Amino acid sequence: MHGITLTKAPADWEILQQENGKASVALKGNFQVHPAAIEVGVERVTPVVRVMREDDNMTVIPWTNADHFTCNEKFQGEFEVTLEIPAGGPYRIDTSLETKSTVPDLTWLYRGDCVLHLGVGNLFIIAGQSNSAGYSRDFCIDPPSMDVHLYRNRSKWDIASHPMNESTFAGSLANEEMGVPGVSPYLAFGKTYGKMTGMPVGLIQTSLGGSPMERWNPEDGDLYLNMVDKIHETGGRYAGVLWYQGCSDTNPGPAEKYLEHFREYVEATRKELGYEVPFFTMQLNRQINGINDECWGMVRDAQARAAKEIPGVSVLTTSNLSLCDGIHNTAQANVALGEKLAKQCAHVLNGKEEYQPPELVKVERADEAERKSFQLEGSGIWLKLTCDHVKNCFLVYSAVGKDSGFTLTDSEGEVEILHIRGNRENKNHLYLELAREVEDEAELSFVWQADPVKQPPVDEVTFLPLLSFYKRSIKL
Repeated sequence: MHGITLTKAPADWEILQQENGKASVALKGNFQVHPAAIEVGVERVTPVVRVMREDDNMTVIPWTNADHFTCNEKFQGEFEVTLEIPAGGPYRIDTSLETKSTVPDLTWLYRGDCVLHLGVGNLFIIAGQSNSAGYSRDFCIDPPSMDVHLYRNRSKWDIASHPMNESTFAGSLANEEMGVPGVSPYLAFGKTYGKMTGMPVGLIQTSLGGSPMERWNPEDGDLYLNMVDKIHETGGRYAGVLWYQGCSDTNPGPAEKYLEHFREYVEATRKELGYEVPFFTMQLNRQINGINDECWGMVRDAQARAAKEIPGVSVLTTSNLSLCDGIHNTAQANVALGEKLAKQCAHVLNGKEEYQPPELVKVERADEAERKSFQLEGSGIWLKLTCDHVKNCFLVYSAVGKDSGFTLTDSEGEVEILHIRGNRENKNHLYLELAREVEDEAELSFVWQADPVKQPPVDEVTFLPLLSFYKRSIKL
């Protein structure tokens, strides 16, 4: 074929990870002058490339000569060029063969291959199990966007759309679903994060419904190895890893080892990539009529501890999201979760406004002055809980103790919580009224059961629930 034929170039729909607001793109190809031009007479040829914005066909990088090229007597050859493309898109890369005729003032721009719908922005790896792969099959409005692209299981870039974990033309894969997946949180994440940063988003889907931590084991886990394959296929530079997993580890044994195994997964992924890629994780939501309450508490607690103990790991709460069945978030809840995650990523990665779930930092007795000031009456035995990351104050949907989400135990057994209170004057505190005195060292837990309270206290601004924790030792 005459003109330019590309032999190395980004794929259509590909998103390139930006570094300092740009990405370096290497192109290689062959060229050949049309025989009709040779008959007229050719003085010289030059392979040229340009970058165009697809939205309005405006030039981003004008026609640029190849950095290196070779040409024989038949005006055939090879070329190489590297472009520094600014963050944004979607872009089109045009190539052409500029041919100067021996006839005065006659120059042709011959056809060349194109790269279509290219973006320079931020790439995220999606990993985990069903709520990450997207299993909500009910109704929501979450249309595709030209600014969010997906590396599908068939190893091809495409515009992102639900379902993300479909395996058309993919053959047999470790993360091939047995059933039909549904709405994922991450299309909404990509659209929201893209708007907040002004850059497109690329998603690499590696999740699988029902997958335990064992299958993400760096030694021989098939899902971990599949993720590594996708890493090698998509360039190895990412803004972050989006991890939502743990329901399949809420059994004795796996629950106790969850933090250890997650740490191994994080460290191995970072070693594979060669840099400290950020991880964005979610605490488990719930399972209706689920069992192994203690194990659910242990996994949620491990997920909170991971964000405290492993550098570069962040966590979001999900315990106030609605379900479409016994364990999977609704489509609307997943859209909301994706938008929340985008806000957290924009805070962590881009220095935007803080967006973190409230976190318990201190438990003590409320003194007499506080009880009087905030009219904490009743038994007179009140605990004062101090929390970080509270924007304005807590929304407490029910003042009844059994609806608080908290459980307190000591050597005598469970200490009944009569009431929970919050107030605007003392925004980062919650108060718990106890039915009796605490005898000695005690343990406090929050939203730990398989199916905990449906409306835990949330921050009034972010609507993020307090981070779950399990058996936190307290001294009063």
